[in-house]
Amino acid sequence: MPYDDPTLKEFENYYHARSASQRERAENWAVAIGLQQVDGLVPSEHLISVAKRHIEGEISGAEATSLIDSYYETKDGRDIPEDVKEADRVSARINEVIEEEGFNFSPSYLVGLHGLIFEDVFPHAGSIREVNLRKREWVLRGDSVTYGHAPVIEKTLDYDFDREREYSYLGKSKREIVSHFARFIAGIWQIHPFREGNTRTIAVFAIKYLKSMRIKATNDLFAENSWFFRNALVRANYENLLGGISRDFEPLERFFGSLMLGEKNELKNRYLLVGLKQSEKGQFAAGKEDCQNKVVRKGLSEKGCQKTADKLIELIKSHPSLTQVGMSNALGISRQAVQKHLSNLKKSGRLRRVGPDKGGHWEALETL
Repeated sequence: MPYDDPTLKEFENYYHARSASQRERAENWAVAIGLQQVDGLVPSEHLISVAKRHIEGEISGAEATSLIDSYYETKDGRDIPEDVKEADRVSARINEVIEEEGFNFSPSYLVGLHGLIFEDVFPHAGSIREVNLRKREWVLRGDSVTYGHAPVIEKTLDYDFDREREYSYLGKSKREIVSHFARFIAGIWQIHPFREGNTRTIAVFAIKYLKSMRIKATNDLFAENSWFFRNALVRANYENLLGGISRDFEPLERFFGSLMLGEKNELKNRYLLVGLKQSEKGQFAAGKEDCQNKVVRKGLSEKGCQKTADKLIELIKSHPSLTQVGMSNALGISRQAVQKHLSNLKKSGRLRRVGPDKGGHWEALETL
């Protein structure tokens, strides 16, 4: 598939290779790298070069992981920003895990998977969290999902896995299978067993689980839709009764319908924002126009442009390390429009960049 993300474009040519194994390896790498977008991480050019060697059959997936780990033991590797190191190491390990055949349906496998993926990246890799969490979400306008209570995480995981074991997918319609699978994945994500890396771990677990059931998954859907996947998980686990907001599984079912059944569903982050009104959908569309020229067309006005900038500020507050591609996907505007808004926000003193372009993050300088 054609990618908007310039990093993923490196793999497009392999999708037309004669070798099925090359195509599969390219797809796996695209998934592994695309999943880093949920935390605003971008891999290095060194990782891309190692990935190409693996795709072309020069080295194995395990050797690719070893080369990345060895690189960061050298002087050149040690000088690279920590978030790039994380993106590289985790991408290599996810690729290796997806490529392997082994799988066990158990909470211990999920925990072990986290340990494999994040070894030497997080000090708590492969460990159940012991603290409670709260995370501001752009899609919830700054509110947080209520995550699993730390002292009972293991028991809650056991309960969810036991219920899933008792469920039989045999004889169910395709729609029933998608709906049930989406709810199971949403449930274990809501438990949030780990301090960090939950979405990436559970995405890999979902891919492995589907493969174990011989359900053909279009795995590269994760490549450029990983942030939609996360936001859909958020919406499936958020309710605010006084605000008239209930859990919404429909976006996650659309994602898995595309993944498992090859459906051509619209996967747009901007429509997942809670309390979104019809008029706001029009403002998102208006954001695709050139605000600098104040073009008045299809409802666009200077006021409409200002609201797009405000949404960008809110987004950055929740995800300060989000890439420009991620911002573009979330707001439904072009990457060029994102760059223009970022430039204007910096000039007006509402936003500043902390650290380098690669490895830094954005900081909002106001409270909306």
